[in-house]
Amino acid sequence: MVSIVLFAVAAMRLEAQKPQLILMMPEQQALASEVPSVRSASLITDGAMLDLIRNGFPAHLHYKLERWSTGGFFDDVTAQADWDAVVRYDALAKVFQVYRVVGRKTTALGNFSDIAAAEAALDAPFPAPISLPKRGKKAYYNLVLEVETLSLTELDEVERWLRGELKPAVRGKKNPGTAVGRGVRTVMVRLLGGEKRRYEARSGTFRP
Repeated sequence: MVSIVLFAVAAMRLEAQKPQLILMMPEQQALASEVPSVRSASLITDGAMLDLIRNGFPAHLHYKLERWSTGGFFDDVTAQADWDAVVRYDALAKVFQVYRVVGRKTTALGNFSDIAAAEAALDAPFPAPISLPKRGKKAYYNLVLEVETLSLTELDEVERWLRGELKPAVRGKKNPGTAVGRGVRTVMVRLLGGEKRRYEARSGTFRP
């Protein structure tokens, strides 16, 4: 009984945490040789998002990191990196599956029996796949994360995308032949209270 109570308390604390997106910068002496890392907290365990995942709607997380140069009349984007993560629930196996997609490479981060473990895998620090800055140039990083349930894409397209067969499937290029199915999924998502969420993090200005 005690272990059950402790597990329930831990789950309540996890779901009560505020979602966070964190950009972890290297030490000053390593700025020209190490990329920043991205970590997060409670992105998929709060409220409607968790309900949607448990009801069969995969969560899609799209990360976009830009490095900006500064010091002139205008700031300029000098490097950019995009990557994705997908979290879905396999009702038959009763596990949460977490994937990371960088370019055409899909990495399975694991199958987890509870959402807390899946969240931990998603939140772990990840070195951003971005080029290194040049020495002597003042710069800063800006990170944007958009989280949404994949209600506007057929679930079989998600399967193919994770296998590398249909990369544009969750990048906004929809098949017009699935409009009815997407409309039904959109209504269901809205009824469950889901919506697109956006998070942003920015580093301070640095000079490697």
